Amino acid sequence: MTEHFPASRRALIFLGVTFAITWLSWGVLVALAQAQITRYGAWPFMTLYVLGGLGPTIAAYVAVWCTREESPLREFNQRVLRWRKRPVWYLVALGLPIALGLFAIALAVALKPALANAVSIRSWYLFPLYLLMTIIGGGLEELGWRGITQEEWGRTIGAARAALLIGPIWAVWHLPLFFLPGVAQYHAGFALFLIGVMGNALLFGWLYTRTRSILLCVLMHAASNAAVMMGVSIPSGMGMSVVGPCLVLCVGALLFLSSGKRLESHERPTP
Repeated sequence: MTEHFPASRRALIFLGVTFAITWLSWGVLVALAQAQITRYGAWPFMTLYVLGGLGPTIAAYVAVWCTREESPLREFNQRVLRWRKRPVWYLVALGLPIALGLFAIALAVALKPALANAVSIRSWYLFPLYLLMTIIGGGLEELGWRGITQEEWGRTIGAARAALLIGPIWAVWHLPLFFLPGVAQYHAGFALFLIGVMGNALLFGWLYTRTRSILLCVLMHAASNAAVMMGVSIPSGMGMSVVGPCLVLCVGALLFLSSGKRLESHERPTP
């Protein structure tokens, strides 16, 4: 991988812009929140929080615009809105994160039966609402991470290596949240978070490379976050939190391995 580092100009512009937008927004927010000038739910907090989260979305369009001689904006938008896929792919995008969450809970309970009393899953009719919320709160990141970096690097070093390279970069992009009071990552363990992000990078990268639909990746990312909001995750504080991230990591790796060389023949289509 080091001999063939994917020096894509489009990807490098994307990374530079997304880290600038996100770390500036969230950095200012961390300073304000730790000084107790604002708090979660207040409009200054939420404005900077959402702006930082939209960093990859904004940066994706900046990168495409700056490199439109490589491929036009129209080609990128076609991938963003690529919805004409077989229904099974929608089932995978929306259902696999939930299935993995349920399986992780079952596995954790089998290993530690006392955990069953701490599991609390909300009513299923709330899922569409949470899904809509998490499309903005996470899903739109996919325009950059999969639409730019997985697309560009996948053609240079292969889809699986691209996903493995994206994982730690994507995790570090979240780093300011670990110092931000009021959010889930505050004072959480970064190592466990890194494992989960690496798993999602493989899972979403596999879906993108099989479908080349950014839309489906947006839905899978949103479904993953919505499942956590639904309570389809292992309760923390009982020593079993590592099961879920490790399961996602293993499944993502297995999906790439089972797909074989079909994923390594990824090429940009003619616009």
